[in-house]
Amino acid sequence: MKDKWRVIRLALYLLIPLTGTAGCVYEYPEPVRAPTTGSEPVETPAAAGQTAGFPKPYGDPHILEQEARNYKQLDNLLKATPGPVLLQEVGPLDGPVRGFGTTEKVPATGHYTVTAACIGATSATVSVGQEHPGAPFRPLELALDCTGATSQVIALQEGYVFAHLLLPGPGDTPWTGAVGGVRVTG
Repeated sequence: MKDKWRVIRLALYLLIPLTGTAGCVYEYPEPVRAPTTGSEPVETPAAAGQTAGFPKPYGDPHILEQEARNYKQLDNLLKATPGPVLLQEVGPLDGPVRGFGTTEKVPATGHYTVTAACIGATSATVSVGQEHPGAPFRPLELALDCTGATSQVIALQEGYVFAHLLLPGPGDTPWTGAVGGVRVTG
């Protein structure tokens, strides 16, 4: 009988801490960006007026107009490279909601053209590459001077390719409407 009570007491001691956390729910909001399939710029949550988990939306109509003109000019530069689009991503170069990073599946091993450009800034760097087990990690880094598009042909293997905008400095840079982008065609 004593052993039975010991087992019941032990079970109760183990269950008491669990009852305090049984109704807890933890939510961690994360920014959501839809992947782009076309050449249209992605509307960031800040641009869409959503503020949950993001900096306050921009309200300066002059900078919004400048950013729209910059995206249009960037789109024209990126579209100048012919061929079917494997990957395309664009994003702002300054302000608190800046930059981009994306991956896409490479359907077949071959040579692909990487085209990158930036508008409204002095410079930017775009990194494009693949990771393969056992191979050295050497992504291509394109240094952009924001006066036109920069293109380079690279060899990609079947698998995934990534593209990231590398931004120098802190994330609290003033917002000017500067934009950058990358396009990989095959």
